[in-house]
Amino acid sequence: MGQEIKAVVLAAGKSKRMKSGFTKVVHRILGKEIINYLIDSLTTVGLGEENITIVVGDNSAEIKAVVKRNVRYAIQAEQLGTGHALLSAKKQIEDFSGHLVVSVGDNPYVNSYELQKLIREHREKNAACTFISAVFPHVPPPYGRVIRDEKGNVSDVVEEIEATPEQLKIREVNSSIYIFDNNVTFPLLYEIDNKNEKGEYYLTDIIKILKKRNYRIHAVKADDYAISIGINNKWELQQAQEKFNRENLKRLAEEEGVTIFQPESVTIECDVEIGRDTVVYPSTYLASGTRIGSNCRIGPFVYLKNATIADNEEISFKKINGR
Repeated sequence: MGQEIKAVVLAAGKSKRMKSGFTKVVHRILGKEIINYLIDSLTTVGLGEENITIVVGDNSAEIKAVVKRNVRYAIQAEQLGTGHALLSAKKQIEDFSGHLVVSVGDNPYVNSYELQKLIREHREKNAACTFISAVFPHVPPPYGRVIRDEKGNVSDVVEEIEATPEQLKIREVNSSIYIFDNNVTFPLLYEIDNKNEKGEYYLTDIIKILKKRNYRIHAVKADDYAISIGINNKWELQQAQEKFNRENLKRLAEEEGVTIFQPESVTIECDVEIGRDTVVYPSTYLASGTRIGSNCRIGPFVYLKNATIADNEEISFKKINGR
């Protein structure tokens, strides 16, 4: 198994672009909070909950209310950048000598497959820092551009606001999902400065610092560039809802034998169980906690939450309204 692995999730951001009274990582996608998608992926690759630290700020109570797990917490009193956020977890990781996974908390697309690939290649390359990059087929979002040398090796990551016009043409971006050799990296975090346009301590600057000391830096290209897309506003939240819903409907049809008519009008949240040969009709919403047996007929125009439906039942708008 190699060295022990711990994780730090950076989730103290102010969430201003979400235009909401709630911090963005507690917003739900198919009934599950954004941050819980990430925590689920981390535990799936073998991290125990006690080895996961979430960096929080004023949103501490909100996050703790939805995570409800045996994770640890660190406080970032001021939001001075991602490098500063990681240093806020000093108490939890300063003396840790294994591998440290670091991710932002607003990315529900980070799945166990990509995390396993990240960990595997980090060990194989014996790198001080490995991160997931994403290559966009079009102009990427405003993320840090991955700079490579003539041999194709990573030499730097430049934040978009700091990038030159030529660097802005690069379509490979940093996904802000890292794994570090903590023995090497943690002491060097103190060398990150805030001499940049935002006056923030960028965690990406650790790559340049490591490179100057001839440590190996490695980037693992994601199979799907969407893995790099965090949730910053309500439209991106809706796009994530649509993506996860399509995947969930496809799984139910292929693996559970559920028939779904006009799937573009059907939403089925996480934690919904449906038996074989059940038919779900258009304009139906099945919320978390719902359990439906086999050979049922559900819909159209039905909303169910925490409902239990026995085998061979029919639930429809017409039947509910006695028509």
